[in-house]
Amino acid sequence: MHSAFDVVSFSRKMPKSMEDYSVTKKHLYFVRHGKTEWNGQYRFQGKSDIPLNDEGCAQAKKLALRIGGWKDARILSSTLSRAFTTAEILAASCSGTVEPRAGLAEMGFGAWEGLSIFEAEATDPQKFREWKRNPFECTPPGGELFPDIRVRLSEVLDEALASESERLLLVSHGGIIRAALSLLLELSTESVWRMKLSNCSVTGVETGRRGNSLVFLNDEIHTLLPAEILPNIPFPA
Repeated sequence: MHSAFDVVSFSRKMPKSMEDYSVTKKHLYFVRHGKTEWNGQYRFQGKSDIPLNDEGCAQAKKLALRIGGWKDARILSSTLSRAFTTAEILAASCSGTVEPRAGLAEMGFGAWEGLSIFEAEATDPQKFREWKRNPFECTPPGGELFPDIRVRLSEVLDEALASESERLLLVSHGGIIRAALSLLLELSTESVWRMKLSNCSVTGVETGRRGNSLVFLNDEIHTLLPAEILPNIPFPA
């Protein structure tokens, strides 16, 4: 049974990105931002503008080494600094510019922002259990609803798929990347939340005549390998 906010429930309102841009093959690379102090403390970040820590900057620099030859890539980024700084580091390696897009900003967690997952669970155990099952369906008090996320995110996906660039980097956040996968691949919101997305990982989606396909998920190998070999590590095709 599909959840109330399953993509299937919105089939009559599918954005252009699902319908019109399927002829020219494109490669969308969704990049989760590098690590922050709040990531290490398991705190809800949401709309809070938490910067990268030293480890997060190092992760982004390693990914930059891996994509250094991508001179034709277009880079769209969340306006939140942890993602935008990640994008700037990537852009410097491929002579690109970062285009800020508010539609890629993280989902709002309302009253839970700044709390650790343990503190949020202690405030309302039942609500937390419901949220953990499907954060897009059960939002924290004052949190952002999935239909609102869908509207702003779909605008960015439409722009990306209508772009003349065939290779695009979309630098964003765990919740929004999962929402994008739900929309592009027509997966339930509950299922995409079970997908692991590590800090500074890359997830690839290919679009073309046959529709949208997941090429790879959560590629974080660059964060684990020595810097000197990263220019020779390709992404799955």
